[in-house]
Amino acid sequence: MKNSDRRSRKTQNTLKQIFIHLLQQKEIEKISVTELCRLADINRSTFYLHYCDIYALLEDTERDCLEEFDLLVEYISSQEIAPDQVTRMILKYIYNQKELLCLFILKSRHDDFWQMINQKVISLFKTKMLQNYQIPKHISEDEFDDMILFYTYGFYVIYRKWLSNNCKEDIDTIVKRTTLFSQTCFDHILIKKEHTIFM
Repeated sequence: MKNSDRRSRKTQNTLKQIFIHLLQQKEIEKISVTELCRLADINRSTFYLHYCDIYALLEDTERDCLEEFDLLVEYISSQEIAPDQVTRMILKYIYNQKELLCLFILKSRHDDFWQMINQKVISLFKTKMLQNYQIPKHISEDEFDDMILFYTYGFYVIYRKWLSNNCKEDIDTIVKRTTLFSQTCFDHILIKKEHTIFM
């Protein structure tokens, strides 16, 4: 059974790698099961043991990417990690997944993947902000939520720009810049807690 599972995972990984390579060259509508099987050196029946069609393969490839991000978010949320280190960890994830993220965020004609990532980032940023700041009484919960949205989308634009430039700019430079922006903003609006982990 273990050998069978290992072969199954190996086949799926091979299909995903070839699929990603093809997606970099053409639209998904132009990728056929026949082409995938030929490049993977498997028959069509083997493909259909794992996926019902090309779009199921796409969903599974996206799921892998999201699951890795989920593990990162879960770890960051559970630890007292300084905001600059949170940014650095997210940037490293983007760098390590840049081929997939370029396809799913920059080249995809649907934004479902981005929306799933964004909801996770919004939740993460809100958790980290509440670990480090108190909300003044004059700021409502809706206003705080809007602040997090504003903050998150600002980061998204910076991350997207970095990704579109093939992640060429140094990570430390982006971390320093975004940390300055965020601390300047929130230190003037919210109340920093005494146990804050800001560096």
